[in-house]
Amino acid sequence: YNDLLSIKEDQKVCLILETKNEHAVAALRSFIMYCDNQQIKLPMVINRSYGNIDLDRFQLYAATDVGALLLDGLSEGLLLNFGSDSNQIKEANQTAFGILQATRTRISKTDYISCPSCGRTLFDLQETTARIRAKTNHLKGLKIGIMGCIVNGPGEMADADFGYVGTGVGKITLYKGKEVVKRNVNSEHAVDELIQLIKDHGKWIDAQ
Repeated sequence: YNDLLSIKEDQKVCLILETKNEHAVAALRSFIMYCDNQQIKLPMVINRSYGNIDLDRFQLYAATDVGALLLDGLSEGLLLNFGSDSNQIKEANQTAFGILQATRTRISKTDYISCPSCGRTLFDLQETTARIRAKTNHLKGLKIGIMGCIVNGPGEMADADFGYVGTGVGKITLYKGKEVVKRNVNSEHAVDELIQLIKDHGKWIDAQ
């Protein structure tokens, strides 16, 4: 701790935080709170290694351990590892970017806000979301809401840049932010109309 205090003003230093404590989140949070109390404002990156485990458990553990801290603004970044072969390294990097995206620490891809679907949903939400994603997943930082019905949809996607909301059988309403732009668009044309709306507002770039 004395060494840490001696470098707390050094703007060239970044702290890499690791712990072997079984309760990793609590241990890391305690150290970060100590630094805050000591006015240590150095950037911090959380380094977590999980050994040779399966991908599902790795993603669950990493999202729990690191995501909890990033959501509270207690770190500037993360390093993740759960194996040494090329596929594991690729999955670790993809998981890291996913956690950064979900916690709004770093936006590196399109953000989709979608409801879980219920009896009020009047179109195939999964298929439609897949179609929209296929055409827009290169639009870094753009938020698109895809909602099954008009009842809760506009509220749930309130911070989206653009919205696609079911309003009746085969009918879609398109939003720019919280504002309705087009009502009762035929669902067969609605995805193309959404793309055109994005273009009309200068938010479209062609995929590389």
